[in-house]
Amino acid sequence: MTDALVEVPGQTVARVAVEGSLPHLDRPFDYAVPASLAGQVVPGCRVKVRFAGTLRDGWVLELAETSAFDGELDRIHKVVSPERALLPATQALIRAVADHYAGVWWDVARLAVPPRHAATEQAPQRPWPKPAIPEPTGTLASQPLGEPYLRALEAGGTPRAAWQVRPAGGGDDALRGAVEATAACLASHRSAVVVVPTARELERVVAHFRAAFGARAVATLASEQGRAARYRQYLACTRGEARIVVGTRSAVFAPVRDPGLIVVLDEGSDHHVERRAPYFHARTVAILRASLDRCALLLASHARSVDVEALVQRGWLGTINDPPSGLRALVAPVHTVSDVDRERDPSAARLRIPSRAFRFLRTQLPVGPVLVQVPARGFAAALACARCHQVARCPRCTSVLRARRRDEPECTLCGHRPVRWSCPNCHATTMTTPRPGAARTAEELARAFPGVLAVNSSADRLRDEVPDEPAIVVATPGAEPRASGPGYAGLVILDADATLARADFRASEEAIRRWSNALALVRPAPDGGRALIVGAHTHPAVQAMARLDAIGFARSELALRGQARLSPAVRTARVGGEHDAVRDFLHNVAWEDVEVLGPTEVAAERWAVLLRADLERGREFVAQVKAAAAIRSAKKQGGVLHYRVDPEVLE
Repeated sequence: MTDALVEVPGQTVARVAVEGSLPHLDRPFDYAVPASLAGQVVPGCRVKVRFAGTLRDGWVLELAETSAFDGELDRIHKVVSPERALLPATQALIRAVADHYAGVWWDVARLAVPPRHAATEQAPQRPWPKPAIPEPTGTLASQPLGEPYLRALEAGGTPRAAWQVRPAGGGDDALRGAVEATAACLASHRSAVVVVPTARELERVVAHFRAAFGARAVATLASEQGRAARYRQYLACTRGEARIVVGTRSAVFAPVRDPGLIVVLDEGSDHHVERRAPYFHARTVAILRASLDRCALLLASHARSVDVEALVQRGWLGTINDPPSGLRALVAPVHTVSDVDRERDPSAARLRIPSRAFRFLRTQLPVGPVLVQVPARGFAAALACARCHQVARCPRCTSVLRARRRDEPECTLCGHRPVRWSCPNCHATTMTTPRPGAARTAEELARAFPGVLAVNSSADRLRDEVPDEPAIVVATPGAEPRASGPGYAGLVILDADATLARADFRASEEAIRRWSNALALVRPAPDGGRALIVGAHTHPAVQAMARLDAIGFARSELALRGQARLSPAVRTARVGGEHDAVRDFLHNVAWEDVEVLGPTEVAAERWAVLLRADLERGREFVAQVKAAAAIRSAKKQGGVLHYRVDPEVLE
């Protein structure tokens, strides 16, 4: 291999991304295009090539007349399909995402481009009508700075904004605002992509968009679709037919022609995180794409993630939101009560809830259905100080402590196990784990109000809607059914302590998001809607809900993350696996300007290390992580090892 370009007489050179997940081979390779395939090999087509003695899939990235390889080039074996299914802009976005997460191009590509379906590719594409332009509802336009945002879109501009949607109106304001923004984008003769967190939410959003723009004018992209249906919708994008795409996280890569707007709904949801390497967040991909494609961006949520607040403070994102005083006039008021502050009402005592919560249910039920949100099960609870109940934090990296075994506290992030712990708030040395008991409470609520309809909605028995009549609706976060009519008369959030005790440094941020989404389903304040949070009434997250100041909470949380050197104030990488594998990974590079915490044993024969670096050194830091992985694969270092850059979800 030399740096000089070598001309290939009578042949065209194809630069091919070859199937594989080895970091040291994460680059295109040159192949000669035989005369028999001339005209079939085009940039963006699928091919078969011989690599390391086997036939592998590949994508043709570009064609050239010269190659830096000074030997004889292998020839492309076969053209799987001449369809230009991978557009240049998508290639660039895949590369940017892989580089951001120290991942491999092919791993991102298999998530961005659906598998080929030959019959669908060869069949004629149905005609796609021009989208209708719906009448504006004024939802987004009525927000402060919402109207200028829409005008900029209509004029072909690229405004970027974080929109805190009012947690009212039955939870549909974000959807109506996304339709308004899409219509404004279409007016500038550009295309729009809307990303939603779950397949359940996708059904509702697609139905709304098709009602607004036409049943045949909206494309959908989701992994839950059948192979043929998904590929058909994808081809409609690459061929320039579909101008509106709505889908789950992989839809953020949708190769629409002339992209003008990307909308991410419920931007803080962990459902936007890809569960396969390199574990990208759809919000981050949308941010990268907005920069690469120079298009507008709208990140919408009833709360605000700390990551988005960081971009707002840096001036990269504008804001669209009501001040807390404006929200308090429109949104159902939120009251708080301690779960140990019990006035001894006989019925309330049997229910193990405060008398005030029992009276709340008794008052609101005659008005309409009441939503009772209980924490989801299946997470490891964080440890808390036994005296003041503040979350116990790691003395090394300040993340959250949990207990995998009795009397053995362990950091969720760096794996450190402190021998002696002292609470920085009250100096106590003992810790405890909150015990929620939510399932039992839900059963008792149904028994306490005989004759009232009781509805359960959770992951294994989802309900989409409940009637507008007195009912107790018990649901876990994300599984709440919508109430027909004006919405729920009331909301009771039980076991706030348990929600805040998740063994995750994002627990408080996630609690605000879950509670705000539930509050959005409640009738507005002028219509008599009310909400009550039971437990942890002095916690900053609960107090922020009472003030309806989710943005203020995100701002203060970001400041705390900066002091503690946690994401998004710094770039981080968590490396885990067998001891020798982790040790070899750390020895592969010098880790300049990188803080190395660990390695620490986190389970039997399983070790972890936390790496972190300042934001201004972010590119160099990720390059070092990628280099260490590349050296590991090139040297064929053994052992089990995995790593994540800026992990959103802890193991």
